[in-house]
Amino acid sequence: MTTLISFIVVLSILIFIHELGHFLVAKLTGVGVEVFSLGFGPRLTGVKVGETEYRISALPFGGYVKMVGTSLDEELSEEDKKRSFLHKPLLSRTAIVSAGSIMNLLLAVVLFPVIYMIGISVPAYFEREPRIGFVEPEGPAGRAGLRAGDVVEYVNDTAVKTWEDLVGIVAVNPEKTLRFRVRRDGEVVDVEIVPEESRLTGEGVAGIYPVMEPVIGGVSEGYPASQAGIKPGDRIISIDGIPIQHWAELEGIIHRSGEKKVFVVERDGESLTFEITPRFNEEMQVFLVGITPYEPTVVKRYGFFEAVARGIGTSVEMTVKLFVVIKGLITGEYSIKTLGGPIMIAQVAGRAAESGLVDLLFLVAFLSLQLGILNLLPVPVLDGGYLVFFAIEFVRGKPLNEKVVEVAQQIGMVLLVALMLLVTYNDIFRLFGWL
Repeated sequence: MTTLISFIVVLSILIFIHELGHFLVAKLTGVGVEVFSLGFGPRLTGVKVGETEYRISALPFGGYVKMVGTSLDEELSEEDKKRSFLHKPLLSRTAIVSAGSIMNLLLAVVLFPVIYMIGISVPAYFEREPRIGFVEPEGPAGRAGLRAGDVVEYVNDTAVKTWEDLVGIVAVNPEKTLRFRVRRDGEVVDVEIVPEESRLTGEGVAGIYPVMEPVIGGVSEGYPASQAGIKPGDRIISIDGIPIQHWAELEGIIHRSGEKKVFVVERDGESLTFEITPRFNEEMQVFLVGITPYEPTVVKRYGFFEAVARGIGTSVEMTVKLFVVIKGLITGEYSIKTLGGPIMIAQVAGRAAESGLVDLLFLVAFLSLQLGILNLLPVPVLDGGYLVFFAIEFVRGKPLNEKVVEVAQQIGMVLLVALMLLVTYNDIFRLFGWL
């Protein structure tokens, strides 16, 4: 029940904000609005105020604003023509169409700073001194000579007090030479490192990790580890006879192959052995067994100005990631099996609601940002498709033929329905562990 209610609440907020954008700008530009509806299909309830009926409809997967004069076939009086959408200047129509997506983007930009001011959960090690717990032998830091046990004091003459400082500096400097000054066995050592650019996020990564015990914090249902009997709290002693001292060591062993592996874990002072065969994950392009590390967290709150800066940074970062994923889907770098639909959103919304207000607000901001951007893509039926038609109208000096627009809309609708069927198919197969 929590999942269903959370899904409806999240979806309603996103739709309401989007349609409110269209509605407000339509009113501001003098366009008549006949209906403002949350949902499609049969009317459930509503109230009429002035010329506009505000209604809730049966199907909650969307919403719409019905304006006066959106079709050339409509017979309108001279008075109605003055209030009709199609008879308004091109600039007004462009503003009305783009307002929905802009409102979604603004919601995200507003919510992210609020989230940072309320307080977000961050790994507890973020607050600790930047002592290196593990170095990937073939990573940038490993090749440069950084070692486990080193404590980073400066990067390019910038003092580094915590792991959060270090992670932030490395992330914004991909493919740039960084001079690390570290404390090693009572001596000061300088090491030059060139962080690699992450394929998924575009951020810099150096292949260094904080001290992290190989203790399991979470086990994903339906994955090999859960099926084998692994439980949260188990400490991994070895894999295939290889002793494990740090969580990153076991990741390296698991991710590289799908061969059956022998796990020895300690549970309540007892040593237990499990045989587990990793499963290939299409999204991450690695083999997984479905376990996550035990990672203590702390709540960190930020002042207004830092919260705003971090909120804007998060919005930009997520926008970049979205376009990276879109590009990867087009080029085939990412599998379409990674796409999720309404069932996945409902599951995530349910978990976010159970986790607390901050997680739920973060989900709303995240989805609102994606909705705003995706709606601006140049696909007929979406807002971006209308903006393309308006751009062509601006160049030609007159609107496109309505028949051409209608055919384009039909093609866009077919593509949209096909996408919805695909993501729902993925959701169902993922739900039953078939994907």
